[in-house]
Amino acid sequence: MDYPIWINGAWKPAHEAHVSVKDIGFLRGYGIFDFFRIMDGKPIFLADHLARFERSAAKMGLNLPYSTEALSACIYELASMSTDACLGVKMVLTGGESMNGYVPAEQANLWILPSVFQFTDPEKGMRLLSKEFVREMADIKSLNYAFGIRHIPEMKAAGADDLIYYTQKHGVSESTRSNLFYVKNGEIFTPDVHILEGITRMKVLEIAGQHYPVHVQPCNLDDFLTADEVFTTGSTKRVVPILAIDGQTIGSGERGPVAKRLYDELVKLEVL
Repeated sequence: MDYPIWINGAWKPAHEAHVSVKDIGFLRGYGIFDFFRIMDGKPIFLADHLARFERSAAKMGLNLPYSTEALSACIYELASMSTDACLGVKMVLTGGESMNGYVPAEQANLWILPSVFQFTDPEKGMRLLSKEFVREMADIKSLNYAFGIRHIPEMKAAGADDLIYYTQKHGVSESTRSNLFYVKNGEIFTPDVHILEGITRMKVLEIAGQHYPVHVQPCNLDDFLTADEVFTTGSTKRVVPILAIDGQTIGSGERGPVAKRLYDELVKLEVL
């Protein structure tokens, strides 16, 4: 199905959707987004995603012209249209059409873009390449992913699927589009600063706390390299094991029991 796109209050056919060349999101990357799934007609963790979307808008100084209730109603309308088992839904809010290409408009622009979605294989796993970097405004889900994107050729040449960000001062923070965890001696650790606090991360922390000691604290790159397991979490991934970092095998080099258990428990939570 060719799903319509919601633009500033109305659903339009996808071929009629457009972005103005004066939009400051296009010109300057001034905007935010969020991403979530609709599965079998049910939005997954919608309230949490809308709350984060609103927080990001406020922190970025963007005026979100729709209430939580209005946005929720719109998403449930989309869910009722769904004919696919899984949709990925991206909400994008920009500063609108700028008169001079720098100063945001009084009226923001909001798009809701649905598309058919397929998960990363939870058993196949991923490989990461480390890069010294900490994101500006990491707690805002902004449109700026330039650092990760410009390293895609280097990442591919190294046989990696994604990056792991770290600095000597702050340690490991996150991956380009997901949060990171490691397991050591039956305990779970995850970085505490310079991260976007993912919705899946939040749910996994809740689940993990029922079964394991959990530590949200500074973590360095060596912690991850010497871990028994490393895994990443996100709406596009759920819980996916990291099999190697910088070519160094992590643990057994296969999906570990903690990652598998948390994946299975998360799937159960989604259907409640």
